[in-house]
Amino acid sequence: MSNISNAIYGFTIGDAFGVPVEFLERDTYQIEEMIGYGSWDVPAATWSDDSAMMFITMNHLINEDNLNQLKKAFCDWAYRGYWTFNDEPAFDVGITIREVINRWERIGLHELAKSDEFSNGNGALMRILPISLWAYGKKIQGEELFLFVKEYAELTHGHIRSTLCCYHYTLVVHQLLEGSSIADSIRYANEALTKMLRQFPGEAQYFERLFIIGDFPRDDIASSGYVIDTLEAVYWSLLNSSNYYEAIHKAVHLGKDTDTIGALTGGLAGLAYDTLNIPNHWLNMLPKQSEIQELICKFEKVLK
Repeated sequence: MSNISNAIYGFTIGDAFGVPVEFLERDTYQIEEMIGYGSWDVPAATWSDDSAMMFITMNHLINEDNLNQLKKAFCDWAYRGYWTFNDEPAFDVGITIREVINRWERIGLHELAKSDEFSNGNGALMRILPISLWAYGKKIQGEELFLFVKEYAELTHGHIRSTLCCYHYTLVVHQLLEGSSIADSIRYANEALTKMLRQFPGEAQYFERLFIIGDFPRDDIASSGYVIDTLEAVYWSLLNSSNYYEAIHKAVHLGKDTDTIGALTGGLAGLAYDTLNIPNHWLNMLPKQSEIQELICKFEKVLK
């Protein structure tokens, strides 16, 4: 697989691996195989909102649609089954995303996402991977990169903290694409974030743990849907693993928001390692596998 294919499949597999144990408390379960019908009444290998919104964003970038068209596509996903695993309305939509999508649907696409302190779930972070890959391929860098990420993050999460997390993740993606190690990529992102935080000094306190996140014991890693907790859980899982499967296994076994943490970990692990060391049948189990492959091929083509 190419880097992009590894990242997209790595994300989707991590998502599907985490779906059946979402919301469960840490150390109350153990899974090694792709299973279904746990937390959700869906078959094994079903991917969730994380992958669906990633696929929709990829299609948006391929077609060079405007942001209103992307918003409309998200509404079609939530209410009409666009890019869901079974063409039915979405089964898993986060609270903050559902709130703004509901307003887009009822009131109009001009409606803005909430930007208060409590609107810092991981729903912007979970769909930022294609934006990161696109920006790398199109050589978007520096301040322009931050503004590009911000534009997409703010569609559903208007608080600057969510944007900063998306920016950090994007920088890690870019460094992994450059061939850097996971540790060096996170270190680079930390340095760049430090400079960016001069514009947002009140936010610096929330990112302090990222500089030593790999050193924390497992018990000190939260795995909630709060965007800071999610980012920390993803990086901790990566820094304490040596291959793709180990990374998503650690991520999903942290508990709670297992699908998103598994997906975000899987996307980066797919870039960090040459192979996805998973059973061959896992890929074949994915719903709409042929459509996903076609989408990846189109995405790769426009980035060449």
